[in-house]
Amino acid sequence: MSTSFEIIDAANRHFEKLFNGGQLDELVALYTSDGKLCPPDKNVYQGREQIKKFWEGARNAGVDNLRLTTGTVLEAGSDRLTETSSYQHSLDRGNYQVIWKRVGEGKDQWQLEIDIFN
Repeated sequence: MSTSFEIIDAANRHFEKLFNGGQLDELVALYTSDGKLCPPDKNVYQGREQIKKFWEGARNAGVDNLRLTTGTVLEAGSDRLTETSSYQHSLDRGNYQVIWKRVGEGKDQWQLEIDIFN
């Protein structure tokens, strides 16, 4: 059985692959249907459609070569994980925090519920 850290680290590798490959429809499917993205522009993007618009804008602005460094992953009850980590890409670097939610029939999948970065 994988640890919480291993689960989220693998999810981060998948997120990187999708973003860097321009697969934004697949990327936003990693968020819950009512997920929230809170970037440094002080806006809150809620739901997959708004989150996709944000990530499209980022790619159009030249953001590429995203790398996520998984830091700490803490269990927050039976269906939530809190991740505090760092990122780097072609234009910037910073820190982020994600609340992951366990979803799916077998409750073996995790999706980003709240994604905040600076």
